[in-house]
Amino acid sequence: MIITLGLTESDRDADYVSFSDGYRHGAPQQLVTITLEGDGSQYDAEQWAEAAFVASNHLGEAPAGPTRAIQLALAEQVTGPLRSLSVGDTVTVRGQMWACENSGWRRVDLQPGDPR
Repeated sequence: MIITLGLTESDRDADYVSFSDGYRHGAPQQLVTITLEGDGSQYDAEQWAEAAFVASNHLGEAPAGPTRAIQLALAEQVTGPLRSLSVGDTVTVRGQMWACENSGWRRVDLQPGDPR
């Protein structure tokens, strides 16, 4: 299974701050793609998004399950420091994009031509 984390970058010149304004189509993102064993069908896309959030924000070893699997994949597949997921960032799983909100997640329709 493939999960893509979209770390949204703010554009202060355009008066857009992802951490306070949330996700917006067209905002620049640093994309981080990880691959997990199996199809992950026991969880829906929103649950995988929440697991990715917890994994990236958890200091030390994350609890067992999808959170730990994501944390291990990030450690194995990403070189260099990676900031944690926050408001305005996205997680894409099985063709569904979910945007991190102040509380919870919002499903985002993918734009035509978006490879995620």
